[in-house]
Amino acid sequence: MAELDRQLEQIARCGMNTVVIWPAAFWWEEPSDEYPFRTGKEILRMAREHGLKIIMELAGQSTCFEYAPDFRMKPEYYAVDAHGHREFGQPSFGFLNYFHPEVKSMVCDHFTRVALAYKDFPALLGYDIFNETMYRSFDPYTLSEFRLWLREKYGTLRRLNEVWERTYGDWEQVGPEIWNWMSIMPAADFNAFRRDSIARFLVTWRDAVRSVDPDHLILADNIHSMASPVCQYDRPQDDYGLKSVCDEIGMSFYPKQNNGSMEQALRWEVFDAFYAASGREGFWISEMQTHIQALFNAATSVRPDELRTWCLEGYAAGAKSLIYWMWRPFTSGAQVLGRGIVDVRGEPTERYYLASELSELFLPLGPLKPVRSRVGILFDPICDDFQRLFSRNYGLDDAIYLQSLFGAYKAMLQGGVRCDIIRTEELSHYRAVILSNHLVVDRKTARALRRFAEGGGVIIADGRFGMLDEFATANKALPGGEFNECVGAEFTDFDNERTDFTYHGVSLSGCFGRQLVRPTAGRVAASFSDGRPAVIENKVGSGLVITVQTAVFYGCATGDSSSAAALSASLADAFGLRRVESRLPLRFRISESDDRYVLFAFNDSDGEQRGEVTVLLDEGRKSLRVCVPPHDAAAIQIEKQVFVNDRTDIAIALIREKDIQGRRFASQVSGD
Repeated sequence: MAELDRQLEQIARCGMNTVVIWPAAFWWEEPSDEYPFRTGKEILRMAREHGLKIIMELAGQSTCFEYAPDFRMKPEYYAVDAHGHREFGQPSFGFLNYFHPEVKSMVCDHFTRVALAYKDFPALLGYDIFNETMYRSFDPYTLSEFRLWLREKYGTLRRLNEVWERTYGDWEQVGPEIWNWMSIMPAADFNAFRRDSIARFLVTWRDAVRSVDPDHLILADNIHSMASPVCQYDRPQDDYGLKSVCDEIGMSFYPKQNNGSMEQALRWEVFDAFYAASGREGFWISEMQTHIQALFNAATSVRPDELRTWCLEGYAAGAKSLIYWMWRPFTSGAQVLGRGIVDVRGEPTERYYLASELSELFLPLGPLKPVRSRVGILFDPICDDFQRLFSRNYGLDDAIYLQSLFGAYKAMLQGGVRCDIIRTEELSHYRAVILSNHLVVDRKTARALRRFAEGGGVIIADGRFGMLDEFATANKALPGGEFNECVGAEFTDFDNERTDFTYHGVSLSGCFGRQLVRPTAGRVAASFSDGRPAVIENKVGSGLVITVQTAVFYGCATGDSSSAAALSASLADAFGLRRVESRLPLRFRISESDDRYVLFAFNDSDGEQRGEVTVLLDEGRKSLRVCVPPHDAAAIQIEKQVFVNDRTDIAIALIREKDIQGRRFASQVSGD
């Protein structure tokens, strides 16, 4: 306990205010009236003395330390794979069959006991009820729940047979199917059911905690974002489902892997997509990568300047809590000598000083909310479900849809526009919306898009647009289904030839061939080299619908991005889509608090960037000068009242390069 107390004191001295404790039960304690929570209670007492808050993580990496200690386990508690064998998860992560009634009872009983043990301690901040969600099983309990889910969706067996192209005579015959010759819906529905199941588990687990502790925060976490090509699709993952259940949602963020580091555009898209899933209320970085992953993973070594950039990017994107994974390196297990803000002896590292200085920046400003972009990229999980099934059947890229969204994000960012990831209910907040390889346009989506265009919105769609309805059946009117009239063109065929064309003065090339269309009401704004229409523009109300008959944005994600970026810059100029105007080679984000805006300027170049920037917000425009050191960032604070009154006394706070051996940047929240 003395060593633990020393570490808590050191965490507080670093400027951090919260520690995550896993596990929340300590089964190795000697039997006592407080067993197995005596250690946890002592941690809470020590934390209060050091001015720290504690989050108890109830479901993390190993169930034997949580609700399923080895002395209580039964073989039947394991999940079952598609072949009827036990499903153990993976070497570093285990999970059980959460639909098994005894497992459900065991989890809920344990969560209730934890809450009863800790709820009255002043240092308790809350509970993380599922760290990095995961579930898959084909056992009878799960299949029974799947059938109930299908009954709720389809109503009758006849309707299910119609959509699935099957001939079932009884609901008990229904189960997951791998055959997709006639319909992909059996597999798509099972994937959607698995994703929905996470929220169903969490409701039960949350209520178990709430039954005895209605006051403390409840958190759950995923990995990266479900709308990004680095998502954990097969776990499965539903960021929006998490938010529907929990007070806060968190993200594990690991931008540096053995195969390299995430590029800036991808990091930003991950953050923006997760912020969208939070209901634009802000999210937690529940695990921020701190260093080498394990003994032989040298390529994952994290430099202080990299960690600084990731933390600043997350903070600017709406992260309101930052938890470093982890405080000290592992001393055993698969990740031995990996991770750590301090070294294996507990001594400060360069990253410790960085975390300390970041606290000095973040804590006075408090949580920030990103200012909405003028451009939204529409995300619909059903497009991801369907595309993966079509692609896997023929050995194609597994993430065409998500790569297309990322390509659109990257192209617009390089063209000077940061985009928001959005759902259809948010359309009215934007001037333009991009739909890239957006396979599914159902009646509801078609109506929402029509209203958006009629109200003056610009719709930009490329690739396979609106080819299917929500049951994976080809729409009668193509492209776009019920939105086809607004497209102003009629689909006739596919081919794989002559995908080069010029639009807005930019030479472009597509992917996955092209759609051959015949204009109806729309204007041919660009043609392929053989004269066939490449871009159709159609006026709808006071808005405009632009459809590109090949996959330009997917090509941006997987190949050369320069032409798509040039097109994006041209479109941004044409439709007034920028929030920041500058000729400097910087990337900008604008966030806000109640009384101020903060302009973040990121410089990836080898030289100092100094010059003028114009910020365009709903109140008007404001010009200011910035100076950003190489491979660094500036946070420029603008008081809202100053902005409105067009005064020039703008407070500028630069984040400067400092000796990395000295005290360095910050974190709002950190943990172990």
